Amino acid sequence: MKFRYALLAAAMVMPAFAGTTTVTAPAEPAQKKLSGLISFGYETNYTGRGYVVSHTVAQGDSVLNSALKLHYDIGETGCWTLNSTIAYIIPVSGHTLYGEPKLGGNNIVALHPLYGPITGAQAGAMGQTIGYKNIENQFTVITDLKYTSPTEKWNVAFGHNFTHGGLLGVMNKHFRKRSFSNVNEFFIAPEWTPYKWLSLGMKTSYSFQGMEGGWWFEPYVTVKAPIIGTPDDLTLLGTATIGMSATHGYFKDSDHACANGTQAVWLKISTPWFVTKNFIVTPSISFNWLGNGGIKANKGSQAAAATGYAGNVPFRNFGVVAGISATYTF
Repeated sequence: MKFRYALLAAAMVMPAFAGTTTVTAPAEPAQKKLSGLISFGYETNYTGRGYVVSHTVAQGDSVLNSALKLHYDIGETGCWTLNSTIAYIIPVSGHTLYGEPKLGGNNIVALHPLYGPITGAQAGAMGQTIGYKNIENQFTVITDLKYTSPTEKWNVAFGHNFTHGGLLGVMNKHFRKRSFSNVNEFFIAPEWTPYKWLSLGMKTSYSFQGMEGGWWFEPYVTVKAPIIGTPDDLTLLGTATIGMSATHGYFKDSDHACANGTQAVWLKISTPWFVTKNFIVTPSISFNWLGNGGIKANKGSQAAAATGYAGNVPFRNFGVVAGISATYTF
């Protein structure tokens, strides 16, 4: 039953880059060494580590996502586990940073579909300062080794995160002027579960390639309770997570955009429905507020400066993101 909760948590945070943290509730030991899930979902907006990306950046608000998660018990059941997650996120309607403007010419006013009337000089400035850098489909591979205490009151995971594309990929290209979209990180994720209905933890990541030399911190508190059924025989579960993301040394003064410190704060509510023993449907809704670092990025938006349109900013100050996923466990 314990791994059933773990799979459920993975399904709720299927876009592995989305900024929330997988939470495992203590329950019965797993009965088999190898387990896993496959999941497909839809969300009304692209998000990354709590940021809600603006329509200006992504050209479309919705995304499709998918994930495969494997879990293998090493030695004593439920003590040491090896986990692997492969996730893929696809922006549905356009995924080009700031519309990839390619307008040019001197003293010519053009009508751009996103920015409206702009001059050739503005278009040239946009090409020089922003560059033609795509917010690509996001591919993520997460591998971790996790230890759960015999009392199941706490656990800790050590792992590696590889991300290609997505928001981190754009930051790598845009801020570091590189041609590749890869970001590599090591992380540690301790979690305290004093009660079956309460989890507290913080994932700490260090980036050593791409946006190298910086730290991400993602603390969270999750509460959960059966709505229909019992912890041992669930039909409908209610969960709520309050989380935030913050950075230290991740952004540089030369970036002229994001600043270190608080990046985003969110409240996510979901109600996983166990349709069958192995099939789960999970609707969710998330309320996201932009932190000081993201607010500075909006104020320093090069697209806004180049076009004179204040709405050309990377993030939403507040966003509501709804989603639904279907998960099969095995």
